[in-house]
Amino acid sequence: MTPREALRLLQGEIVQVVGCTEPAAIGYALRTLARHLPQRPTPAAFRVELRLSSDTFRNASTAVVPRLKTRGILAAAAAGLASRADGLNIFADFDLRRARAFLKNPVWLKIVPVRRRGLFVHAQIPGLRTGVTLAGRHDRIEKLVVFGADRTPREKPLPPPPTLADLFKLARARDPQLEALARDFLLRQVPAEKGFSPETQLARRVAGRMAGYAHPVMTLTGSGNQGIFIGLPFRRLYAEQGEAILPAVVFALLAQVHLSAQHDRLSEKCGLATKAGPALAAGLAFAAGAGPAEIRRIFRDFPARLADLTCEGAEPACGRKARRAFRAVQARR
Repeated sequence: MTPREALRLLQGEIVQVVGCTEPAAIGYALRTLARHLPQRPTPAAFRVELRLSSDTFRNASTAVVPRLKTRGILAAAAAGLASRADGLNIFADFDLRRARAFLKNPVWLKIVPVRRRGLFVHAQIPGLRTGVTLAGRHDRIEKLVVFGADRTPREKPLPPPPTLADLFKLARARDPQLEALARDFLLRQVPAEKGFSPETQLARRVAGRMAGYAHPVMTLTGSGNQGIFIGLPFRRLYAEQGEAILPAVVFALLAQVHLSAQHDRLSEKCGLATKAGPALAAGLAFAAGAGPAEIRRIFRDFPARLADLTCEGAEPACGRKARRAFRAVQARR
């Protein structure tokens, strides 16, 4: 993998988002449909069927939508229809009064769980041959049909995920653009709260985000919690060490992408245990001089140590899981 390919890959995997990404994907799907209709939807006249994978359904059902301060799929869809934003950052700008109108009159929305895993959202307007499907990544439109016409945007596929050898090569290359992206990821990440230990900062920021905290978060491979988990510890190290820590940040970011290719982006297993935890541990180990054999052990052993860390949805309890995962990272140092 070349530095240019790695840059394009990370640019596609790092997205700034307000709120939980599964509700945001639902909002994005509804916003996409609304933009292609001749008239603005109203609760009285609009109807939509929303099909969701079990993983998407679980997480979107339990997360609180920012500003609406309401939990669940209906709130996510309502905010999406009222949004003025483009892309996945759908909750960054929406008409609160309009969203509440959709929230108060839920007859317009039919929710259908489907037997699929991972990220899957399909929104269909009955009778209009108009619908949108998101799959794979939270902001990836797999299919868009408007009044029977295929309007699916052309997509340039992202480069394949990096190998372990790529992680070392790219981190050691000190590529200016890759390190600029890593720096931007750290500096635009949700800031730490003063007066708390690093472990408590992580737990509070993760729990707050699940409870509807409205500060933008730099997400990584579709997860804001995992972006926070990697970003906050390295942001503190960046404040202490400056540019010298950036190769380790590049290593950790690419490790997260590497591990995301081996584990489902959404599953019943907690991503802090299978991806962000080992990615952070690997980045810190790389900074301390670890070689490929040690990184392989981290990738193998870390998820096994936290095998009982499962995903019950996007909820404040995720903060306790972040605390436990961070302790596992610290135990390796």
